Amino acid sequence: MTDTQPLHPISGEDFVILSTQDWEALPTRKHRFARWWAEGGNRVLYVEQQMHFAGWLVDIRNQFSRIWRWLKGPREVVPNLWVFTLPIVLPFFQMSGLINKINNFFLLTVLRAQLRRLGFDKPIVWTYTPHSADFIGKLDEKVAVYECVDDFTASKGLIHPKVIARLERRLIEAVDLFIATHPALAEKRKAWAKRTEVVPNGVEAEHLARAADPDLPVAEAVVGLKHPVIGYLGGINYWIDTHLLARIARENPEWTVAMVGPADLLADLEPLKGLSNVVMTGRVPYEYVPGYVKAFDVCVNPYVLDAVAEHCSPLKLYEYLATGKPIVSVDMPEARQFAHLISIAGSADEFVELVGQAVHSPDGRDRERMAEARHHTWRGRFDAVSTALADVIISGVSATG
Repeated sequence: MTDTQPLHPISGEDFVILSTQDWEALPTRKHRFARWWAEGGNRVLYVEQQMHFAGWLVDIRNQFSRIWRWLKGPREVVPNLWVFTLPIVLPFFQMSGLINKINNFFLLTVLRAQLRRLGFDKPIVWTYTPHSADFIGKLDEKVAVYECVDDFTASKGLIHPKVIARLERRLIEAVDLFIATHPALAEKRKAWAKRTEVVPNGVEAEHLARAADPDLPVAEAVVGLKHPVIGYLGGINYWIDTHLLARIARENPEWTVAMVGPADLLADLEPLKGLSNVVMTGRVPYEYVPGYVKAFDVCVNPYVLDAVAEHCSPLKLYEYLATGKPIVSVDMPEARQFAHLISIAGSADEFVELVGQAVHSPDGRDRERMAEARHHTWRGRFDAVSTALADVIISGVSATG
């Protein structure tokens, strides 16, 4: 399936999406699915990530207006799709079940008010947050779905792994459908679920393939970079091995390490400081990404090898494949399925060596990588989750009819 052939088995429904990202964040499956359900004849309320007062104070320069934004209610961003910013809540809700309950008691009242305001009836609750179990069964929903995109027990910040694990188990036991983006995520949790589906991340293959179009100009911000350019695409988070990227830059001063994407507050940027051949562009509008990636000679996937890497489905791997460019990755499960098209390193030394090989001896498998990406389109992933949801709805109707 291509990116231009939508298939919507679901129509005429109301969706409440409890997200872990704001609407203006880098686009992921959450944003795409919300848009496509809205385009398919459904009404969608996209609820932005839950923010606590400690996080708000840390990022107050960017988040100042958030303190009262919820009072304005949902804002319609495209036809049939509204975005709502939750009130700021008490911190430590991912470290204390009691605080989470207190927050959710308040937020449940707020959410119900927004649903009444929009006239939503028997919504489909689609949650990405493990701390949302208290909402299930209390929003008069038709169906509840939990889509697990990360191992939250391995996350950093104000999180207690045992508390998150208990909250997540309650959620999985309560919902009608559990979707995981990686087999390892599903394996650890499927015993608690009524029904489990594995639907990995994907790519807008045709969009990223523009990076191989000879007529597409290189983005102005990177057009003058010294080649070879070792490129990283995506958010720079704490799970990205910046020490490895810094080593590549230090050992190869004649190269450029280009990092295209915003840096998270928890990202370790210290190793990159003082390296004149490291370029960080910050966030780039999605429509311009191909022009930036066109400057890359080699694409790298430098995850820190921990529980996050073991259980995640990196968007960038699929995006790199779609460009056709050579790829070097650390040895993580999601990369191994593409071992015939990706150079996989078992150590930091080997990673640096493989990048050098890709620079000096390209493998010529560009077309194969691009062809592989077309088997992993976001439309195909959307079709999979929509079909699973339709089956659950039909089963529920049959059971009650």
